[in-house]
Amino acid sequence: MRHFLLAGVAGLALLPAPLLAQETPTTIPDQVEAFPDSGQTIDTVIPAEEAPVPPPAITGDAVLDRLNALEAKIAALEARNKQLEEDAAATQSRVQNVEVRAARAVQAGPAPSFADVGGNFTFKPRGTFQIDYAGYHRRGAGRYDYNSGTDIRRGRFGFDGTFYKHFKYRIEGEFVKGATNLLDAYVQYTGVKNWVFTVGQQKAPYGLEANTTDALNSFLERGMANNAFGAIGAERRVGVTAAWQSDKLNATIGIFGSGEAVQRTESTPDESYGVNGRITWDPILDTGKLLHVGASAYKVAGFASHTLSGIGDRPNSRVDGGRLVSVNITGTAPSLGVPTGARNATYWGLESAAVFGPFSLQGEYNKLKVDRYGTASTFNADGYYVFGSWFLTGESRVFKNGNADRVKPFNDFAHDGGWGAIELLARYDVLDLTDADFQSIGGRAVNRKGETWTLGVNWYLNPNLKFVANYIRFKGQNSPLVFPTIPANQLNGPNTTAKGDVIGTRLQVDF
Repeated sequence: MRHFLLAGVAGLALLPAPLLAQETPTTIPDQVEAFPDSGQTIDTVIPAEEAPVPPPAITGDAVLDRLNALEAKIAALEARNKQLEEDAAATQSRVQNVEVRAARAVQAGPAPSFADVGGNFTFKPRGTFQIDYAGYHRRGAGRYDYNSGTDIRRGRFGFDGTFYKHFKYRIEGEFVKGATNLLDAYVQYTGVKNWVFTVGQQKAPYGLEANTTDALNSFLERGMANNAFGAIGAERRVGVTAAWQSDKLNATIGIFGSGEAVQRTESTPDESYGVNGRITWDPILDTGKLLHVGASAYKVAGFASHTLSGIGDRPNSRVDGGRLVSVNITGTAPSLGVPTGARNATYWGLESAAVFGPFSLQGEYNKLKVDRYGTASTFNADGYYVFGSWFLTGESRVFKNGNADRVKPFNDFAHDGGWGAIELLARYDVLDLTDADFQSIGGRAVNRKGETWTLGVNWYLNPNLKFVANYIRFKGQNSPLVFPTIPANQLNGPNTTAKGDVIGTRLQVDF
């Protein structure tokens, strides 16, 4: 029996010999290049770092030697499989890097953007085009001839960019009413977390509607007080600002010159100067939910006696140039016999907004005080607006960094069934320039109050194309729209109130 078992073991040991008579696998080539002459290594395979598995030592026992050889063979195959997996992962990573680099180089969209691989340099065109139509109907006194028709409200084109990663710039020109001018021209530094420092011509911090880009506001025009008071100490000016930006808390303060700085000559006065600030807080900021509050203020000094004359605004439409209410604070006061031009101006305002799914509310209050030269009285004015909106298609208004942001329809307009987003709006807007100390008749203040009631429809065909329609009903007491000019002894009379209606539309493209 013992001899039989030994013979069987010897037979089993000899049986796999042909199967095991293979050489140990060689190492993987050190390097394979897809483009050997390009000088680039983006597609180069990582060289193998593991040395080949050495052959096992001979023991003289046939069975043991063959088992050792089999184990060495398995170890070599496992090493090769590991290397192949690493090479496959490296290739996939390189493919992904190439795709990312290609995507960063040119990104398609309404305005294609360009960037280098590291994002240190970027370039993107920007622009806005608005074409308006307005039809006017007079209901009140006077014979003022409103001009119905079309208008290029805004035509803007410019560029945004980044250089050396933390520096940003914007330069943009504007065509309005047949004239062109430089709108934005500034450089920003963003290298400090949450801070943005800006130098150049820019929007001065001032109110919610004013600091929201014009293309993203809800009506054809901003509130009347917003426009009238902004023209004195806000809008775009050359200056320096520091801004703290976060999701919910945003604050900006800046020092600015006056808007007419580039027009000064030997015969014109020195440039005025001012300080502007704005702070906003959004304690609730979520998709479809928002509570926004804020405050802003400015102080402008250094006016010459004739650089600030009339204060007023149009009835929420710009096709006709007539002002609904206006007051002239320059010249000579008959009772004082002294110049009455503006010396400095102080403004403060409050703002708020709330979003509840497709519903939203927004409002601002504005207060202006103008100190005049000599013993002339200080002029005081105020104004406010409040509006509500409802998206029939279910979208919500969006806010970012304390300003209204772009509306993106759930379904863009398309021939196969998409209708975009549809928003209904209603607004009440007031600009009150009445001041008894400034002007009165028989101890009674001269009323200079403008009011508008607006119903609106906004149709967002897609995020970059919008159609706007507003019906505006307006009324202005002692208004310049009552023509011919009202004699002083007839102010506050029965025929000194301008009334009318406007139907205005706009087609807007912005990117």
